[in-house]
Amino acid sequence: MSLREILDMELKYLLVGGKGGVGKTSVASSLAIALAEHGRRVLIISTDPAHSISDSFDMDFSSGEITKVKGVKGDLFALEINPEAAGKEISQALGQPVGSDQFSQFSAIPGLGDLQQGLGQDLQSIPPPGMDESLSFAKILEYAEDDSFDTIVLDTAPTGHTLRLLNIPEFLDSFLGRMLKMKTFLSNAMSMMKSLFGGDQEKDRTVETLEAMKEKVLIARDKLMDETKTQFVKVMIPTMMSVFETERLTEELNQHLIPHKFDVINMINPKNTECSYCMHRYDEHNKAIDYIKSAFPLDLITTIEAFDKEIRGLEMLHIFISKLLPE
Repeated sequence: MSLREILDMELKYLLVGGKGGVGKTSVASSLAIALAEHGRRVLIISTDPAHSISDSFDMDFSSGEITKVKGVKGDLFALEINPEAAGKEISQALGQPVGSDQFSQFSAIPGLGDLQQGLGQDLQSIPPPGMDESLSFAKILEYAEDDSFDTIVLDTAPTGHTLRLLNIPEFLDSFLGRMLKMKTFLSNAMSMMKSLFGGDQEKDRTVETLEAMKEKVLIARDKLMDETKTQFVKVMIPTMMSVFETERLTEELNQHLIPHKFDVINMINPKNTECSYCMHRYDEHNKAIDYIKSAFPLDLITTIEAFDKEIRGLEMLHIFISKLLPE
């Protein structure tokens, strides 16, 4: 068995990640093309602030809109998240956030202080995710129940950002739970006050929005932990720094129960007996590969030699696919 097995798996999510500079965008782009050409309707999303998929395909996906990838024999679409536009979209969906001035008028209500304190503890115990990770996961949620695409390929940010992305489902589940309790408490209190003192009772849609978002979080989390729906492909190069970072990523994936049985070792120095430097690098890389195989004995490992050209544009990506997914 090999990475080619992915083509016959009915995955909803295919995440690709690793240390910066290991070629994860090339792997993500190639897998997206291969899946589309295999008959699946695919959306590749860049969660990397550097927006590397435009560079990988040598096309412009910077509009923040889903764009059809031209030149691919199949249904492949790409999306690079525009933080500013997506931020406005989320703000409009949630409505006006609950501010401290809104809490102050209810400060004497029994029980509210406990809710506020609990919410504060959530925010302190789990660092609030950065904007890029938040918007990335918001897009995952957006398509959690959407049948428009068979598979969503996520080209994740470098490992540090990816680890924060993995914490977001638990963070949002806890945070939204607190927000729901607080917002419901305040809505009931407002309704009681308006009924006592008169005034129009406008329907507050925020609670409904939060409940819907919480439900989507739970659905997405379940799919991310389902090995028939999700796989995380770990990409590394044969250096110990890259391998150690991959080990740390593996621990996080295990902690969050996210399936990850496929590894790609990229940019392996080819054997060249006429070049002493090349042979030194070749020997060092082979030692690292031996370590990788011992560190991840149950994983399916794909090895790819370094290219002498940049992997950019559909022609080079198809050449890369032939090495990544050999017949």
